[in-house]
Amino acid sequence: MTTTLASLLDTVEGARWLQGRGWVYQLLIDFLQEPPSLSQIAPWQRQAALREELALTEGGRRLQQYLGGLEPSELSEVCLTETKEYERLFTGLDALLPCVCESVYRAADPGNGQRCLQQIRSVYEGCGIVFNKLRSEKDDHLTIELEFMAVAGEMMDQTQGLPECLAMWLDTQIDFLENHLLQWTPGLAKELTAIARTPIYRELGYILGEFIPYDVKMLRVLRRELA
Repeated sequence: MTTTLASLLDTVEGARWLQGRGWVYQLLIDFLQEPPSLSQIAPWQRQAALREELALTEGGRRLQQYLGGLEPSELSEVCLTETKEYERLFTGLDALLPCVCESVYRAADPGNGQRCLQQIRSVYEGCGIVFNKLRSEKDDHLTIELEFMAVAGEMMDQTQGLPECLAMWLDTQIDFLENHLLQWTPGLAKELTAIARTPIYRELGYILGEFIPYDVKMLRVLRRELA
């Protein structure tokens, strides 16, 4: 198995991507799922300078520089500022992005939103994945779809010695990215980068827009090498 995948995973970029993709998904989940707390920002700030995976995207590099440059004494103020920004963007009475769900962003076709929601539920059920939803999020909420990718990536990592299982998890992730996340997150990412006023949420928008296409590109390469 190692020989089959050597051409991608033996490269610096390939190894960095495989090692860090779950970490990037978790970064997006943590800051887009709920208002950032000090106990959440502080660990990310400490890790920023140590995680090469942030350099997978331009937005990640800028976020790494920003977080790495913060002093511990600044974190409380940063946390307050970013919490207010989260509320302005996602949860306030006049929130600019009150429903970051795939069915909403694909609502141009009246039946498409419901169809994609049913498809998503079927994917989750078929993989045996159940989510702990903090706020009763819908199955097509951005953070739930991102969490599915993070979990599927972990399952793939556990099947390195089982070619058929590895291929199945690769196909599952590629299909989910192509048929769901890539269908609506580019538009959301553009909105977020355009309206965000704070460094963290602006760069998260860039990371979302850059990383999803990059991740599916790398998964396709890995899948071709496995064939």
